[in-house]
Amino acid sequence: MKKTLWFYILFMLFLLTLGTMIFLYDKGSLHEMLTINWISKCSANVVSFTDVFFKYITEVGGNVPFIVAAIFLFYRFGYAYFILLSQLAVTLVVQPIKHILNVPRPKVFFAENFPDVILHQVDGVSVHSMLSFPSGHTASVFAFMLALSLICKRTWTSVTFLLIAVLVGYSRIYLSQHFAEDVLVGSVIGVVVTLLTYWFYSHKTYEWQEENLYSIFKKK
Repeated sequence: MKKTLWFYILFMLFLLTLGTMIFLYDKGSLHEMLTINWISKCSANVVSFTDVFFKYITEVGGNVPFIVAAIFLFYRFGYAYFILLSQLAVTLVVQPIKHILNVPRPKVFFAENFPDVILHQVDGVSVHSMLSFPSGHTASVFAFMLALSLICKRTWTSVTFLLIAVLVGYSRIYLSQHFAEDVLVGSVIGVVVTLLTYWFYSHKTYEWQEENLYSIFKKK
């Protein structure tokens, strides 16, 4: 766990910073501050870059964990199992909360409360209307990045993975798919659930976890 210490330190700093902002501002004002307020001050070239960057990096909280898990099947079944198990656990926590609360996303919130506010739109991104709280992509990416940190067990990788998780979390705000509070809670769910999953994973070891597809085919 010492090798992943910086992941937890930076994660706590992320929680403290975003939590303070959420405490100081109402969610509508904070969303404007984190999106259209600073975007309006950037040049067209910068906005074009950030639009493309956040449009694609947000997918690290989508299908990417499953693609990486599939790749790990050729290296070690246990790692693929851990990633998939943590992703499943996160989904089982996030989705019921989403559907029970059914909180409006920024698109609906601003249309109903501040119709004069025009949210930033990114070409090719379909903005959803409901199921805002908590952010599933954020929970997924924090779970994924923490899982990779626990697998790699290197200080520099832990820092890199945390930064990627934060960027993906922010991308959900930038794309107006979620509010800051959705991202905050999603990140907590991702980290807590993954730590619980890791405890289960590390205390339940099987011989097949050391195997991989290559070794199985080689035996045949």
